[in-house]
Amino acid sequence: MPISRSYRPKLFADVTGQSHITETLRKEVASGVLGHAFLFSGPRGVGKTTTARIFAKALLNETTTNGEPPLDSEASKDVDAGSCIDLIEMDAASHTGVDHVRESIIEHVRFSPARWKRKVYIIDECHMLSPSAWNALLKTLEEPPSYAFFILATTELHKVPETIKSRCQRFEFRRIEPTELADRIRSLAKSENVAIDESVVTRIVRSSDGCLRDAESLLDQLISLGGSTITDDIASLLLPASRLPAAVGILTHCADRSFSKALEVMRAIVEDGIAPIHVLSDLLHVIRLLLTSSDSIERRRLEEGDEGERAIAGLIGRYGAGELSDAALMLLERRRDVKQGTDPIFSLELAIHALAMGILPHAGGVAAASPPPIPSPPPSPPPQPANDEKKEQTKTNKDESVSEEIVLEVKADESAAVALGSEDAALNQGVEIPSAPAVETVAEIRRNDGSVLDIHEVRKYWTVITREVEQHNHSIPFILKICRPERVEGKTIIIRFQYAFHREKLLEDMKTRHLVEEAVRLVLRDNELLIDGFCASGSTEDSTERDLTQAPVDIVSKVLNAFGGQIVE
Repeated sequence: MPISRSYRPKLFADVTGQSHITETLRKEVASGVLGHAFLFSGPRGVGKTTTARIFAKALLNETTTNGEPPLDSEASKDVDAGSCIDLIEMDAASHTGVDHVRESIIEHVRFSPARWKRKVYIIDECHMLSPSAWNALLKTLEEPPSYAFFILATTELHKVPETIKSRCQRFEFRRIEPTELADRIRSLAKSENVAIDESVVTRIVRSSDGCLRDAESLLDQLISLGGSTITDDIASLLLPASRLPAAVGILTHCADRSFSKALEVMRAIVEDGIAPIHVLSDLLHVIRLLLTSSDSIERRRLEEGDEGERAIAGLIGRYGAGELSDAALMLLERRRDVKQGTDPIFSLELAIHALAMGILPHAGGVAAASPPPIPSPPPSPPPQPANDEKKEQTKTNKDESVSEEIVLEVKADESAAVALGSEDAALNQGVEIPSAPAVETVAEIRRNDGSVLDIHEVRKYWTVITREVEQHNHSIPFILKICRPERVEGKTIIIRFQYAFHREKLLEDMKTRHLVEEAVRLVLRDNELLIDGFCASGSTEDSTERDLTQAPVDIVSKVLNAFGGQIVE
């Protein structure tokens, strides 16, 4: 018989790590002041069903000892043997319909107990019940017979209707603490006359993650492998090696701003058969530990831990708190993308690229290996005016409060010089002839604070813009994640879309368009920014892209923004 069944607790005092619940239930039984509906919630494998059966034994017995059920009574023996006629257990995961609830509970509860003084109903995984079943059960929970008691158990409390929660006494089970879990493992090993290394106990505790049932199952398997002694070598046959050192290796290269080396480690991990989504989870786990390592106790625990934790301790101080928070949010997004069907390896590569290149908002600095942004040509000196009024205007242009219209006029002159192919004239003015079209090189604007915005900064903050939009709309961010800011033209950010219907959704729906434009203005600190775009497929969007190469005049842009129009031929 498995350990989990052989040594299943039979008294409240035997339950591991849930004293805040077992003591409350024991005192209720001892005092005789009882409710009729109880809701047990919490993670799997922490004792919800076990506690429910002990509570049922205490309710069915005529007498108790300080709230504890007597183990030698007929009622307790019937419950332990699974033959108690007045204890009805129902698995809601396999019986979700309203007909089964009516047959097993509503009709059955009208009859008095067959043998003992009370009837107890245990409904496991109750969150699986259908809405109709909940509605049918509601009246019975609200006004049950005096002899009927209901114990509902669930791992997903948020799925239980509020009308049900309000009619139950709620008890929230917690994950078993590592020290209590380790004590339980040692006690079970001793009961089985098995010697177990302390390092193996630690590995079992880490692998079970607070779940006692998992810990007991692992111990059961190890006993079957190792006989009377369980060593690290035997445990290695069953317990997987920690993947944390590999995740630490990736983050170490990212901290060194070495994208190629981080990518090499990642590909080696994936080639070993580790799923990319698990690598993302490992990276998140490491970052979580780094975020909590500011506490001296946590730092000491890492330094004294196993190989993986000691490796994490070596990363302390390599990342700032802001960059760690940005990295955690970004990794959560990439993991969510993988679950929604995005290419998992590409999502992992994107995450590593953002970390290694230092392009997160609070990164310590951009990697030296990252390509520098294309420099914008410096403004050419304006021609000397012929009269005093023009001279005064030239003097004003040199002041820091130069108006945006004059800046754009200077940029237009430079664009014209380059477009005409006057290479000598451009070189005399110190302007470098770009290989890309002139409109992309000189397409920059001055924001409210006077700083220059270029396409590289737009791309850098595109994730922040996407998160800002997500606070108001949960469907549009999906489009923003797979499109790409292509260039800046005047006051307009041009976006390249993969699909035509994405462009229609984002740009032709004026409510959606204004939402994205407001997020762009907020993040990039310019109240006059607009968005437009074209489809990468080219077909029906070519004419639109051709029109966008001509930057609109500011007054036209303002009218379009105010009334939601568009430029047509």
